[in-house]
Amino acid sequence: MQRECASRQPVVGARALAQGVKMGDVGISFRNSTGAKGFTLSCNTHSSAPSTEPSQRTFGPRPCHVRAFTLAEVLLTLAIIGVVAALTIPAVVTKVTKDQYVVGLKKAYNTLKAVEREAIQEHGEMANWDWSTGGDPTADFERYFLPHFDVLKNCGATTEKGCFPEGITWLDGSSWDTDSATRNTIRNYRIVTSDGMSWAYEKSSNTTPLASRGFFYVDVNGLKGPNRYGRDIFYFDVFPSNLGIKPHGSYVWNGITPIETSEVDDDCSASGSGWYCAAKVLAESAMNY
Repeated sequence: MQRECASRQPVVGARALAQGVKMGDVGISFRNSTGAKGFTLSCNTHSSAPSTEPSQRTFGPRPCHVRAFTLAEVLLTLAIIGVVAALTIPAVVTKVTKDQYVVGLKKAYNTLKAVEREAIQEHGEMANWDWSTGGDPTADFERYFLPHFDVLKNCGATTEKGCFPEGITWLDGSSWDTDSATRNTIRNYRIVTSDGMSWAYEKSSNTTPLASRGFFYVDVNGLKGPNRYGRDIFYFDVFPSNLGIKPHGSYVWNGITPIETSEVDDDCSASGSGWYCAAKVLAESAMNY
C-alpha cells in the first residue's frame, strides 16, 4: 500500500485536548492514501502522560533536547589529560630507553664472548697469546680480535672520526678532561660493526700476571647520544690468564679481587661515574639507577 504524508499539522487526540495541550507538545501523524490513521510520534518537552486515544498510537513523550558537554567542561577534561600525560609519559619514555640500553649491552657482551671463543679456537688459550708491548693496540687487536667482528667501518688506531662518539661524559653528566673525552686517538683501535655499535680497544700497559691486558669500550647505539658511561657506553676488561673478557665492575685491575657490590652501586648512581655499570646491568638484567 502506498503511503504519503497527508498533513504536517499536529493531530491531537480528543482526550489530550480535554486535558489541555501545552505549547511544548509536538505531534506528527501520518495517514495512508485511504485516509486511515497510521501512527503518531510525539516529542514532548513537558511532563505529560502519553496519549491513550484509541484511534491514535504514540511512542510516548521523548525529550527534544539532549544535554551536551559545555566548552568549559571539555577544556577542563583536556587540561586534566595534559597534566596526567606530562607526569607519566616522560617516565614511560625513560623506562623504554633504559630497556633499549640493556638489550644493547647484552648483545654487545654476547658479541665479545663470541669473538673470544672464536679467537681461542684459532690461537689457543688467551694466556698463551703473544701480547705485544707498548701502547699501540693495533697488533693485538688485528691479530686476535678484528677477524671475528662483523665490521662495517674501520678507523683503526688513528685520529679519524666517525667510529666512536665525541664528548663522552660520566654518568653524573660531568665532562672528561680533553684527552679522555674521546676514544678517537691513536691509543684506541676503533670500528663500527654492522649492527651500528661503536667499538674501541685500548691496550693496557700492565704486565702483571692475571692483570687486565686490554679494554673494550662499546657505545650500544653508535654515535647517537647521550654518549654517557652507564647509559649507552660500557667498558669491559680483558683478563687473559684466568677470566677472559669480563664486564668492568666485576674485578679490580689485578683480575683477582672482586669489586664490592656497595662500591658498584655507588658508582652507578646519580653522583657516580658509571664506570662499573656494565657489571651491574648484566647481573640485574636491568638499569636500576
